[in-house]
This record gives sequence, structure tokens and C-alpha cells, in this order.
Amino acid sequence: MKYATFNDIAYALGIVAKNMAIIKKKEAMLNGKIAELNQKFEIDTAEPKKENDILMSEIESFCIKNKNNFEAQRTMQFATGSLGFRNNPPKIGQLNRKYTVASSIELIKKIFKGLYLRTKEEIDKDAILSAYASKEVNDQKLAAVGLKIDQGETFFIKPDWEKLVEEKYSQVVK
Repeated sequence: MKYATFNDIAYALGIVAKNMAIIKKKEAMLNGKIAELNQKFEIDTAEPKKENDILMSEIESFCIKNKNNFEAQRTMQFATGSLGFRNNPPKIGQLNRKYTVASSIELIKKIFKGLYLRTKEEIDKDAILSAYASKEVNDQKLAAVGLKIDQGETFFIKPDWEKLVEEKYSQVVK
């Protein structure tokens, strides 16, 4: 290992901070160029997008008015593409504003005896962590139910940006 003292580490940390500053500056420049390109793209494509929106709306309106032509075949093929009507998957929704999810659940309980209701059981991890912190449960009790508390450790490097401008690190960030 090439670091023998914490002074060596402090010096290396200064280099890390300098490199991070260079990366952040380049990233900001890149993001600025990306923003410029996105803005140019939006300007360059505004007219075709607007025209497409109008055309697609008109095509859809025409096809809806002539929907009877799609009864035998749901899709029509043309030399330049295809269009048609597609059935979406069925979904459950509220009949009207009179019903809410809560009222529907209560009615399902009464009418269908709860047949179409789900009950999801899951471990209350927050409650266990709280009980563990207050010593209500311990490792032995958790192990009895097949659980354990894991708490890892993560190394971090956090450059002190203010100190970088001090004279002491000036040779590192030049």
C-alpha cells in the first residue's frame, strides 16, 4: 500500500476532490450541451409534431365514423402503414361517483362474503426494528422466527470543498 500516514491520505483526498471538481465541471458542461440539443430538437420538431397531431386526430375521427368497415377485420393495411381498433384488456372500475373503493369493499363483504377480496400479510419491519432498538425483542427471539437484524457499514469519502481553497491544499488543486 502506498499510504503510510494520514498525511498521505489527506494529500490523496485532495487529489480525489480535485478530480471530482473536474468531473462535476465537465458534467455541468455536458448537461448544458444536452439542454441546448433538447431545445433545438423541440424547436426543429415542433411543426411536424403539430402536423402529426392534427393528421392523427383527423384519421381517428374518420375511422370512428366508419367503424363498421372494421367489423370483419380489425386492422386495415395500406402501402404506407396500418391502422385499426384494438381491444384493451378488461379492467375493473367504479360504476359511478356514488361508489368509492371503500364502499365497494364493504358491499363485496356483504354480497359476496369477501370472496373477491385479497388480504396481504407481510412482516412489519419498522415495528420489529423499533422493538429491537427498545430491547423488546433480541437476536435470540428473532432467530426463533427465522429473522435477524443486519446492519452493514459503508466506507465514504467526502471532500471538504471549503478547505480546498486554503493554501494548505493549493499545490493539490492547481
